Amino acid sequence: MPSYSRTAAGTSESQSVQQMNNSLLRRAWSQRREVAGATLYWSGLARGFEALVRPTGAIILMYHSVAADDVADFIDPPNRLAPREFERQMAFLSAHRHVISLTDLVSRLEAGQTPAAGTVCITFDDGYLDNLKVAAPILESYRLPATLFVPTAYIDRAEVQWADALHRCFAFRVADRLRIPALQIDADLSVPGERSVARRALHIALLERSYSERCELLRDVEQQLEPRSESPRLTMNWDEVRHLVQRYPLFEVGGHSRNHIDLRTHRGESARAEIAGCAQDLEREIGRGPAHFSFPYGRWHDETKAMVKAAGWRSAVGAGNAFRVGSSTDRLVMARPATPNSMTELRFRTSGAYPGALAMIGLN
Repeated sequence: MPSYSRTAAGTSESQSVQQMNNSLLRRAWSQRREVAGATLYWSGLARGFEALVRPTGAIILMYHSVAADDVADFIDPPNRLAPREFERQMAFLSAHRHVISLTDLVSRLEAGQTPAAGTVCITFDDGYLDNLKVAAPILESYRLPATLFVPTAYIDRAEVQWADALHRCFAFRVADRLRIPALQIDADLSVPGERSVARRALHIALLERSYSERCELLRDVEQQLEPRSESPRLTMNWDEVRHLVQRYPLFEVGGHSRNHIDLRTHRGESARAEIAGCAQDLEREIGRGPAHFSFPYGRWHDETKAMVKAAGWRSAVGAGNAFRVGSSTDRLVMARPATPNSMTELRFRTSGAYPGALAMIGLN
């Protein structure tokens, strides 16, 4: 068994525990905001807020997988929205919101314009095959534009995303004992509490590792848990990306680094290779230079933001609290709210009341 001389970003055991605690607090806070948002929307208070404040600015929505049920078991649940729910959301956006392409939005921002409230951009991360097979036909039926951000080395390999690989190991495991000494993991996965803590620790570690370190850790987990089922191919290859842009011209393709590594943790030359190399890959494979970039996991640093600009990317999406995008927004770190999991969330988050009405009641 590998010894793993360090944890993901050189963190100590106490730091890893703190990260897990912070993640749990963020999840609880997010759930509280969702309940508050639903209450504001259905009570009519959100409409009152819009009438009073008259907010402006676009909202950029983020999706990942919209896989059909036959492969759903192989996808980490937070990354998937069922096709039926996705179609309901697109029907609502088509009827009740003004959906524009990311290129159109950035052009407006560059011209000093702030879009009206109710303006929405649709984006996808990670290059899931179902974006071509499921999402694109739905979007075409409503004439809705969208942007797909691809991690180009994953497309080279048509490789399953690490979060889905970890999910498969846990969901289809034969063995229940998992030991990763460097991460302070010695867990009986048949016990729900131990399983939850172990999985969260692994998720944090995998997110922050380099690509090679991530592969090593995943191999160790797979060897120990011996999952009984192989994953189907979940990621596009380049032929499929090319088919997407040719068959569905309203679908733009942007970059998501090469190996989907955390560009807040990894900087310097490794980050430069991920950012500039991603642009080169897109130019080589689909004949399009750098336009729109997505920071993996939304994580960025001033250094890596500068690298995105130097590599010629026109815009980027990344973590931030200013979800309404207007002329004063930094086009290299445009924020996106999490995937709306229900129609109520979608209605509220794409209304003019989000997120200002939440701030009004102290939930900003």
